[in-house]
Amino acid sequence: METETSRRSTLVFHVALLLLAALIYGAIFPVNRFAAEAGWQPLSFAFQQSLFAGLALGIIGLVFGIRPGVTWSHLSAYVVIGGLVVGLPMGLLVAAASHLDASVVTLVLCLSPIVTLVIGSFLGIERFSRNMLIGMLLGIVGIAVIVVPQSAVLREGTWGWFLLPLGAPLMFATANNLAKYMRPPATHSLAMASGTLLGAAVVSLVVLLVFGETMVLPPAGAAQLWPLAGAVVINAAFYYLFFETIRIMGPARFSFFNYLAVAAGIVWSMVVFGEKPASLYWLAFLIMFGGMYLALSKKPE
Repeated sequence: METETSRRSTLVFHVALLLLAALIYGAIFPVNRFAAEAGWQPLSFAFQQSLFAGLALGIIGLVFGIRPGVTWSHLSAYVVIGGLVVGLPMGLLVAAASHLDASVVTLVLCLSPIVTLVIGSFLGIERFSRNMLIGMLLGIVGIAVIVVPQSAVLREGTWGWFLLPLGAPLMFATANNLAKYMRPPATHSLAMASGTLLGAAVVSLVVLLVFGETMVLPPAGAAQLWPLAGAVVINAAFYYLFFETIRIMGPARFSFFNYLAVAAGIVWSMVVFGEKPASLYWLAFLIMFGGMYLALSKKPE
């Protein structure tokens, strides 16, 4: 049987993985804002960051003898998961980034865990857990603390832009579950991350062409190039962690990283842009962290 010490060690390890994933992913929101301000078109930016991150991971994989599978099950997983986790939602998030504070755009992530649980239960991937549900509800309470009118989170006239990226959580939640449901057996996380990012690039390219965007860089310069370089590094690191963490703890528990990514995005916004969130943000963070701990503390069924 699992000892109490072993269980606590596992819990600490899982929390550490989620914190690391949130810290890395939270940095993408300031980068998206820099990209929008530098003149990047949303879908073009999503396409190029996915393409170069996927190629970079592919090269690393080749060095270590890890190659992405090319069977139909592999290719379909790459395209479907890539489209849902990067190709489509990133365009929405980048489009909204120039109209909202970077910390505000991260709020949409907090809808992902509860949707992940619902989809996972429907697919038979996750079993109902009272602790997990209470933890997710605490996460929603944390978001409610943030969005009350007195918190002054949203600037006047920006509600419409806040609604735009709300399609992203549904896509993220679906991708969280499909990352386990569609993953071919014995496929290395590095290979899945590389293939998924390249699949995301394919989806982004198709959508980009449909909407008539161009694939070229905006006027060349450091202000245009460094957001792309930053996004490539963030995506390469995060999507390896994405598949590895879901493999270890499952999609519903992984989705709690979204709550932490909100806090990480706020911290990054404070550091990079000098934004000063209200004190209610930190109360919300404590509530969300407590919810995550409660949900993870129960041994999976």
